[in-house]
Order: sequence, then C-alpha cells, then structure tokens
Amino acid sequence: MPLPSIQHGRGWKDNYETFECLVIRLRGPVRSVRNGRRSANWIYADVYLPEKYSVNATGRMFNPDGTYPVEVPINWNRNSLRAFLASGDLEWDVRDQP
Repeated sequence: MPLPSIQHGRGWKDNYETFECLVIRLRGPVRSVRNGRRSANWIYADVYLPEKYSVNATGRMFNPDGTYPVEVPINWNRNSLRAFLASGDLEWDVRDQP
C-alpha cells in the first residue's frame, strides 16, 4: 500500500507498507514498469484492508464493494500466485478459496 513519499537525498522515495490481508480478487496482467522505469514485477489485488491500515487509505481509491486495490510483488508471493500466473487469466475471484 503506498504511503506518503519521503525525501531521500535530492530526490523522493516512494514509501510502502507490507502487510497480510484478505484477498478478494487477483488482477493481471503482470506489470513491470512504474513511472517509465523497469521495476520488480507485480499484479494488483483487491483486498479488505485491516482496520489499522484503512485509516491511511485514500478514500477515492476504494472499489464500490469496499475492497482496496494494492500492488502484490510477485517475487515475494510467487508460490501463492503460481496458479494464477500460469493460467494467463486477467482476473480471478478468490473469495471462496482457502
């Protein structure tokens, strides 16, 4: 989840929070470019945010069903995303899966 940027030297550095949450939907395709630069691969997931993090979330980014889109780094979640990535599908509803 993106947090406010922090100044790092003469530039600004994006600040992120890492946490576990309840995933509702996985959304592809795999992305690897951010702000015109190559970065680590990620996909989006729509999640229910824990109460602790929902206070920092931008209200306009919430989906109509109350979920919040977050970036999911593939390198940290490769095993749990393996089936989704192999399928080539652009969206999975994983609400009822263990």
